Parts: sequence; structure tokens; C-alpha cells
Amino acid sequence: MGMMNMGGSLRYDMSGRKRKNYKKNNPTTKRVTTHKPMKPQPNTIMEAHKEHMKKYPSMPMGSAAGKGQVNVSWDKEKKEISQGYTVAPAYNKGAYQVIGKSNIKDIGK
Repeated sequence: MGMMNMGGSLRYDMSGRKRKNYKKNNPTTKRVTTHKPMKPQPNTIMEAHKEHMKKYPSMPMGSAAGKGQVNVSWDKEKKEISQGYTVAPAYNKGAYQVIGKSNIKDIGK
């Protein structure tokens, strides 16, 4: 009684017959490389990088951490608004909720 190969064997085919030797990792003919690829010179890499940065400038980095220009009046207003709220975990849940300072006593209920 023969057994059927249900797996992905390289030695036997799906009907159980033995295949010819599989020589993927041991080829009989070796490949010969006739040329070696040229490595780019470090100066050309730096020049290409500088040209790319001139063509596609990135956003200015600073105290705004990549926001672009800083709007000081809006930042002050946001701080004043956020002083009236706090963040707390919802009762028996993984999510957080924003609660006004007047409702802090209700956290976790």
C-alpha cells in the first residue's frame, strides 16, 4: 500500500513517485562573472544628495518640531484652553477620555 505525499517535498511528487535529483544548491555548471560593477565615488553621492536637497527642501525644523512656521498666539490660546481639561482612562476600559476640570470627581464612575 503506497502513501500519498501531501506536503511539499522536493524528492517525491504528489502521487508518490520519486523525482530526479534536485540540484539547486549544487549546480553542475558554475556561473562566471566577467566584470565587476563600479562603485559610485563618495563625492558624486554627496553632490547628488546636495542637489536633491536643493530641489526638494524639507520643512524647517525648530521648536515646532517640523510644523513649519510657529504661530505663537495660537499656541498660547491652545495652552489656555487645555488648562480647563484633563485626560483620564475611562472606567474599566482601555481608552482615554477628555474631562473638564469641573467633572474630575466623576473619573472612574
